[in-house]
This record gives sequence, C-alpha cells and structure tokens, in this order.
Amino acid sequence: MIPDPSVNYAQMVLDNSTDAIVLMGLDYTVLAFNQNLENTIRAYSGKILKISDDYRNFVIAADKEVFFDLFQKALSGESVTIERLASLNDISIWFEYKMNPTYNKEKTLFGICLRAKNIDVRKKMEIALSESEQKFRNLIESAPNPILIVDQKGKIVHCNIETENTFGFAREELINQSVEQLVPIHHRKGHDRLLEGYFQAPRPMRIGKNQVTSAVKKDGTEIQVEVSLNSFVVNQTNYVSAIIVDITEKVLADNKIQKQIIELKEIARIQSHEIRSPLANILGLIDLLESGMSEDTTSEIYSYLRKSAKDLDHLVCDIVKRTAISLSK
Repeated sequence: MIPDPSVNYAQMVLDNSTDAIVLMGLDYTVLAFNQNLENTIRAYSGKILKISDDYRNFVIAADKEVFFDLFQKALSGESVTIERLASLNDISIWFEYKMNPTYNKEKTLFGICLRAKNIDVRKKMEIALSESEQKFRNLIESAPNPILIVDQKGKIVHCNIETENTFGFAREELINQSVEQLVPIHHRKGHDRLLEGYFQAPRPMRIGKNQVTSAVKKDGTEIQVEVSLNSFVVNQTNYVSAIIVDITEKVLADNKIQKQIIELKEIARIQSHEIRSPLANILGLIDLLESGMSEDTTSEIYSYLRKSAKDLDHLVCDIVKRTAISLSK
C-alpha cells in the first residue's frame, strides 16, 4: 500500500493513543496535540486548545509550580515522570505525567513533549494494597508473641518486634536469614526437608502441643516453644507464617506440679501404712477397756493408749511438715 501524502499519519497515531499528548516549543507554544488531550482540557476547564496557544494558560493553578519544575528539567535534557491526583466535579483521578525533551534530525532540542496517562485503576489498587499491607504489618507488630514470615527457601522475610524481644536478635540480623538460625543445632538435621514437605502440602499445624520442641536465642539459651504454622499466597508466591509462644515457664511449672503430685502420692502411701499401726493399737486398747478389766490393768492400758495417741499425733505432724516442704519446692 502506497502512503497517501495528504494523510497525516503521525496525527492518526497520536489521536489513537489512550494518553493525552502535547508537544510544546521551548517557549511553551503548542506545536501539536492529540484528540485525547483536547477532550481532557475541555472536560476539566471548558477551554478549547489550538495550535500556537501558550500551554501555560491551560495548566490549572494547583499544578503550575510542578509543571514549570518539570519543564525546566526537560529543557536541561532530563526525562521526568510524576504521579498526580486530579479532580473533576468532586471526582479524583490519578494521572501519570511524563515530560521528555524532543529533538529534531540534527539532534537539536526544539520542544518538550508532555504525556498524561490515566492510571487511576492501577494507582488505587496500589494504594489499597499498600493500606492492606500496612494493616497486616500493624496487626503483626501488635501481636504479643513472636511472628515470622518465611518464604519457600526458608528465609525470614518479616518478623515483629516481639521476635526481637524474645530471641535477642535485632530485626536486621534475621531478615533474609535462614529460619534455622532460631533452631537448636541438634534439631537442624532434616529441618529443610520438613519445611519443603510443608510447602508441598500446606495446612494449619501446631508444633509443640503434645511434644517438647525448642528454639534458641542469640545468646545460645534454649527455650521451650509452641509454633503455629499457616500458609498464604501473595503475588503467586507461597509463604508460611509462624506464631511462636514461649512456654518455658509453663513447662517448668507443669513439671514442678507433676513432681509434687508424685511426691505427695508417695507421702500418702507411706504414711497411710505407718498410721495404721498406732491407730490399730488405739482401737485394740479401747476394746480391752470396754471388756471390764481390773484397775491396775486399766491404768496400764491407759498408759499404752496415751503412747499410741502421741505416736499417731507425731505421724500426722510429720505428714503436714513433709507435705509443706514438697509444695514449697
């Protein structure tokens, strides 16, 4: 097909662009523009743009300072891009503005090209995503327990302030480091395979509930922990969140209680046998008294009865003492 010399193909290309485009001379004179720009200016200001107009007359007051700054940078040979929020009839729309120096065939600067692109949908999605991420980070930071976000390579990509408080590492020492840094050396063997297996079949999981598991602090101290795992996907990338609960004191308290229970049971077992002897003596002596014996024999029985009662009192006091010692440990 032979090009028709009467057709301005360049203008056709400009008019079919979804961007608003204007080419200005070095003195702000309008040299060329497309239909989209003409329609945009008419919608925003009601003005009609023509060739040879001074483009500064079509820049709204709120944008004049930014416009002149960009224009001067473009005059110095710099290409600049900014994002601005424009308002029309109480409706705010995001635009991306690009200003580029334009050269002729002799590579001499003869004008500045301004291109405005409607990025409202993309920008509002970015803002919504940023706000969502900020809420997510605020939620993690306000959590009372350490929380780690780990990628498929086992690298820590985010952690909260409670992680620093619990493990003694600064956040900068953990980010982009292997999560195995918090795993005791004697538990690290096979940990990478466990993580790989979890990513292959992710599911909510709680580690340490029914069996003792541990983590290690920066100073080498081991603590007993429960770890709740869950998976999520962001931008088609899989991550694992790990909520860590330090149960060291709970485990120690539980162990102490179990030890006390065992000791008390043993005390009860031993003392129950020892108590039966003086108690049996007392009951036997009472039977003898009730059988009607002589005064001399009765006096002797009372003596034995008193001794058996004292023995029983001594055993009871001993039980109380040993029980108090056991509970205070």
